[in-house]
Parts: sequence; structure tokens; C-alpha cells
Amino acid sequence: MTRLTVIDNSGAKEIMCIGHVRNRNPAKLGDPIRAVVKSARHDGKVSRKDIVGAVVVRQRGRHMRRDGSTIRFQENAAVLLKRDLSAPIGTRVIGPVARELRASKYMKIVMMASRAADAPRSNSVQLVLQDI
Repeated sequence: MTRLTVIDNSGAKEIMCIGHVRNRNPAKLGDPIRAVVKSARHDGKVSRKDIVGAVVVRQRGRHMRRDGSTIRFQENAAVLLKRDLSAPIGTRVIGPVARELRASKYMKIVMMASRAADAPRSNSVQLVLQDI
């Protein structure tokens, strides 16, 4: 059961993954998951113990891209989605998100984010992003 930081303004601070929507184990960048809210702000759109959908936008483990580059973030992070996984709950995404979200149906999250993490074009380059 992995805990992830929530990087949108939905009101949740931390969630715990309780299952994968697609039967991929473990979930990778861009995969939808089911999660329970572990801590939340009192004035947010979601509250503690709510079961929500989410999409993984950052992961601590190395992610190998098709061009040979790898990307690794400093934390595991997610953006909350509605129960039917159609759209995000929040209206802002704080910090960078992975470029892999463009290929899936989460282009709206990429547009709300401050930036999408792109790796340099050379092979065997590791890009490590840290939150500032």
C-alpha cells in the first residue's frame, strides 16, 4: 500500500493506493489508481476516508522512456480524479508532471501543470527532478 502526495488543489494532502484500475502491478506513470484519502484540509473538496480515483504523475523509481532516457522524481505524487476517472477534481496542479501523461487521456492535467518534465535528447541520460 503506497502513499502518494497529492499535487492539486482538491484539498487532499496524502492518499494511499488501494488498487489499480488496469491490472498492471505496480502502477507506473500515467496509470489510473483507486485510493483512499489519508489526510486532507478541512476546507477542501474531498475529506478524509473518501475513496477517489487518481492518476500517478510522479514516481520515485526510475522510468525508462522509449528513447532510452530515464526519469526519476523525488517523490511519488498523484492528481485526484472524479470517480468515473473522466476529469480532475482540482483546478490547479502544482509542480512538474511526467511527459508520459500526454500519450494517455490526461492532457488536461498536463495543461494545468506548471511544466511537463522532458528529458534531454541524448541516450542514457538520467533526469532527476526535485521540487523547489
